[in-house]
Amino acid sequence: MASTALAVLTFVAVFIRTFPPITCAIDNHGFRGSLTRVHTHSSNYSAAVHRDTRRLAFLAPAPTTSPAIALALQVLAENGVGAYHVSISIGTPPLTFPAILDTGSDLVWTQCAPCTECFEQPTPLYDPARSSTFSTLPCASPLCRSLPSPFRRACNASGGCAYDYRYVAGFTAGRLAAETLAVGGASFRDVAFGCSTANGGYMDGASGILGLGRGPLSLVSQLGVGRFSYCLRSDEGASPILFGSLANVTTGEGLQFTPLVQNPAVPVTGAPYYYVNLTGVRVGAADLPVTPATFGFTSTGAGGVIVDSGTTFSYLAKAGYAMLERAFLSQTAGLLTRVSGAPFDFNLCFEADGGANVDAVIVPSLVLSFAGGAEYSVPRRSYFDAVDEEGRVACLLVLPTGGVSVIGNVMQMDLHLLYDLDGGTMSFAPAVCATV
Repeated sequence: MASTALAVLTFVAVFIRTFPPITCAIDNHGFRGSLTRVHTHSSNYSAAVHRDTRRLAFLAPAPTTSPAIALALQVLAENGVGAYHVSISIGTPPLTFPAILDTGSDLVWTQCAPCTECFEQPTPLYDPARSSTFSTLPCASPLCRSLPSPFRRACNASGGCAYDYRYVAGFTAGRLAAETLAVGGASFRDVAFGCSTANGGYMDGASGILGLGRGPLSLVSQLGVGRFSYCLRSDEGASPILFGSLANVTTGEGLQFTPLVQNPAVPVTGAPYYYVNLTGVRVGAADLPVTPATFGFTSTGAGGVIVDSGTTFSYLAKAGYAMLERAFLSQTAGLLTRVSGAPFDFNLCFEADGGANVDAVIVPSLVLSFAGGAEYSVPRRSYFDAVDEEGRVACLLVLPTGGVSVIGNVMQMDLHLLYDLDGGTMSFAPAVCATV
């Protein structure tokens, strides 16, 4: 396996031409990192819904117009609420900082000195002048050319591969560069990343983003890593993320497989997401009347279902959500008292006894079915929970969307999830994440 990995890395180096092979400080077999959940209490749920709303508008195929591009950057620069952070290091000597784990975007980026306008972050700014391994990416490099053309600025020999993203609420600008990057105990040379020297937005305690999408600029694509997995803890403990040969879901009861699917109308560079085929939804004992069109792709590439670590809650296409809400209302009629969810930005909410555990509220079970026969019995707290500090209001943590359906990170909690890029599958199984 080591010789195969070395051959792949050598090919990448020849293709890029300007870089030596990417190397790992420990071995070529696998490596692991650690994730931290930013917020665990319900008072942040409303803020997460607002942030998710902006992100959902970004999660659309092949944005080409200025408003779409503007919104994409707004999403990238207004992350944080409900996110998971991963600790990474960059440069020589290394600077360690928290970055948002994001399977819905490609670019690895952080703020760089000298910074003319930057958001507040918990760590010192990365200064390329202090690193002996920093280098700019030439304009002709394939990775520079993989940036969407509206984002690229005019290139020159001194400035290298520059980008300038403008949006309604702010901006981010800088240059695409190469640097030594470390995750956990593994380090890699000449990883392309965004070195931003002017930014606007809010990152809620993070200093950058670690993009793990399917496009050419993501970390997994650059390293040629064929698989990665993570297990998101619902409590405050550290969650593991594993790459390469360490990324395995233990076989046994509860292990499920479903194919990763491609958007038939949009290339990976335009929609670098992890699509799956959601074929059915069961509420209690009732199978919803889902058809292939309910969560499928349109002729233009809209729709579909993605698994996304950067979105907090889960969102279903309007027709599918309407079925879900009707089933919940039917099965809770006479048992629960519905209340307005507007103060909390949720649609379907009920009274809950603030003095008792919210798990005592009687709600139907939720099971998602996927292509290949996989079924996910969603844990109760991943789809229904209290949304106020007193525990007096509990809501369905699923909302409608007019675009792509999203399985967000709350619904992924306490689940060991494997993205097998080489095998073209996604595997998952319930897990005690602290032991993974």
